Amino acid sequence: MRNPYVTGAYVTGRKYYGRKEMLDYLLHGVSSSYWVVGNRRIGKTSLLRQLEHLALAEGQLAPLYWDMQGCDTFKGLGQYLADAVQDHRERFEALGLSRAELSDENALTLLARLRRAAARADRELLLLCDETEVLIKIAMRAPRSMQRLHRELTGGGGLRVVATSTRAIYQLHDVCSDWPTSPFLAGFDMSQTLGSLTPHSARALIVQAQEPEDGRVQAAPDVVETISDYTNNHAYLIQLLCSRLFQPEGRLRPVTEDDLEVDPLLKGFFRIDFNALTDADHQIVWAAHRANVIDEAALHKLLGGDPADLHRRLHNLERLGYLRRVYGQIATGNQFLADWLNAERDAVDAIPAAPTSETAMQTALRRQQSQEQSFLVTRLNRQRARLVELEAIRARDLLDVSPQVLAEIEQTQTEIRHMRRLLDEMHDSFPETPSFREI
Repeated sequence: MRNPYVTGAYVTGRKYYGRKEMLDYLLHGVSSSYWVVGNRRIGKTSLLRQLEHLALAEGQLAPLYWDMQGCDTFKGLGQYLADAVQDHRERFEALGLSRAELSDENALTLLARLRRAAARADRELLLLCDETEVLIKIAMRAPRSMQRLHRELTGGGGLRVVATSTRAIYQLHDVCSDWPTSPFLAGFDMSQTLGSLTPHSARALIVQAQEPEDGRVQAAPDVVETISDYTNNHAYLIQLLCSRLFQPEGRLRPVTEDDLEVDPLLKGFFRIDFNALTDADHQIVWAAHRANVIDEAALHKLLGGDPADLHRRLHNLERLGYLRRVYGQIATGNQFLADWLNAERDAVDAIPAAPTSETAMQTALRRQQSQEQSFLVTRLNRQRARLVELEAIRARDLLDVSPQVLAEIEQTQTEIRHMRRLLDEMHDSFPETPSFREI
């Protein structure tokens, strides 16, 4: 049996696990502009490519994947966009556009032409923007053009935008601080953070549950649990560790210490991610790591400052995978990260903090948490309604209720408890927002 785990290229279709709620929200949510933040190797490109895959299957959206990596000028953005269009010219010729119109290398006119053609066809252009950190320097060099691009991305009918980036994108708040118009990130729904998979999705990925039966992987329950624990359900780390554990007969052997090696590639990703943190975030991560596990009150006593600010930062660092909760205590995000911090202690101490100002960081965290709270309330109410339906089915069928219904009831109850906790944590950070008990 071939090793089924993917550690290099992006994945789509049945190779893509989890994030169903997020995908549905990005494709069908009420907003038309979304910005998803996540660390390196967490699956941002796979998310965009899966959105493209789903959009093509549904048929209502005309997807266009726009990779900005390596671009350093506004003119270059237009050339990259035109190249992306040419790669799938038939999709846009079907909207009534000629080859000459699709060859335009001016990003503003080409985008406007594409979205208007989509609207005339009673469809939407789904613009999937990857490696968008390049926009920070472009905004410094060409602020007026970037203001016009912002207006095009957030204000026109016939267009749905999903952009992904690392936390470095928060620097755009500083770059846009003297703009006479709205800052570039304004108008984007930033409620979605790309972090760990749910435990259910992580287990499915480990055993390759979406493959045909002869392509699934065998693993003892304790091995699955160990993989989940060491990786904190981080999709790339799961694939990496499982790839090391995979045996030709189609099973995963137990984890050894050698399997947790942080190779040079992983070291580079961790370094880039750590560089995206501010000084205050560095202090929090180091304090939690050195303590092994620590509660929030003890962390505040150690670091001082505003407890609400600490709570906001902890929430964000958990979502991104730098930290996690272990029986209510705060710990390093996963075993690979912990080993890297131990092995590279002196070098990590020397990594400079992100140039993002504290003002920009606070602006970003407040906006994201407010949008996330709104998203969670909507999702919570949907799950409550579904639980009522399931309980009615169980009451009707009594002893004949199916295992699938019982499993969905348990899963729905787990998700509701998780959302309750998140909403109460947000209320602790922002007393002006409602807690779960007030919803």
